[in-house]
Order: sequence, then structure tokens, then C-alpha cells
Amino acid sequence: MTEIITIKNKANWFLAIFLPFGLLILIFAMFIFLPIASAQDTYLLSILRYITLLIPFLGFFILFLNIWLWNTFGKVVLEISSEKIKITNKNRLFNKPKEYQVSEIEKISILDLGIEKTKYYVRFNSLFSKSNYSIAFKKGSKTIRIIDWLTIESANNILQRINKNR
Repeated sequence: MTEIITIKNKANWFLAIFLPFGLLILIFAMFIFLPIASAQDTYLLSILRYITLLIPFLGFFILFLNIWLWNTFGKVVLEISSEKIKITNKNRLFNKPKEYQVSEIEKISILDLGIEKTKYYVRFNSLFSKSNYSIAFKKGSKTIRIIDWLTIESANNILQRINKNR
């Protein structure tokens, strides 16, 4: 039996409100300003210059659109069966589902990301939010985080549902 768990991404409302204005500015620049700026004597040179100027703007537009879609409408969908765990990020561009065999997973646990220490910095995530827990599993020597920025109650609930179906 397959159980499906859907977890809504925690939105950053500053990005959700102000990033669309940046996207609109990029659209204006790509379709109004760049054609005017790339005008040349011949049509072929105008088209080549427009395409050359459009590439970086289009790259930033796709990057910002991906960030805005994931931040505003993003969801993580877990499909748990007795053989595999499938993780799908909905409303994220260029993302394919990841599948892990249950037999390869050694341990599923909750990580506390309240204080993250790396080689270069120490980050205190628990200063402004209580959503600093992550569901992760150990596969070989790697720890793979599958759902981030949960409260402890929702992390325990999801972990119980995952362990029930294993």
C-alpha cells in the first residue's frame, strides 16, 4: 500500500510579494528595452545582437521564476511504499523525482538544524523560527535530507507515518 504525504513549503513572504516585480522588470527589459537597444542597420545583425543580449536576461528570469515558484507554491510530495520512497518537489522547474529503495536506507531520523556548523561558518537558525527540523535518512555514508524546515511536531508526525509504512 502506498501512502502519499504532501508538505507545503514554508514561504518567505518578502520574496513572494516583491520577486514578481523583479520578474516584471525583466520581462519589460527583454521585450521592450532590448529590441530597441539592439537595433542595427540590417535585420540579421539586429536579430543576432538581440539574441546575444537576451541570453543573460533569460537566464536570470528563469532563475528568479524558479525561486519564486518554489517559495510561493512549492510542495514536497512523499510516496511511501514497502519497496521504495519517492520524493517529488512540485512547482519547481527542472526537477525530477528522486526514488530510494527502502532496503538501502539504514536509518530515518530527525535532524535539528537549530545550529548549523560547517567548516566556514556557524549559523543560528533557531533565533527567529521554531521550524528548524529536517527529516533525513542515512544511505551508506551519506545523510540525505528529504524535507527541511519543519516544526518538531510535524517532523515527529511525518517520521511516524514513514516508519509505519516501512
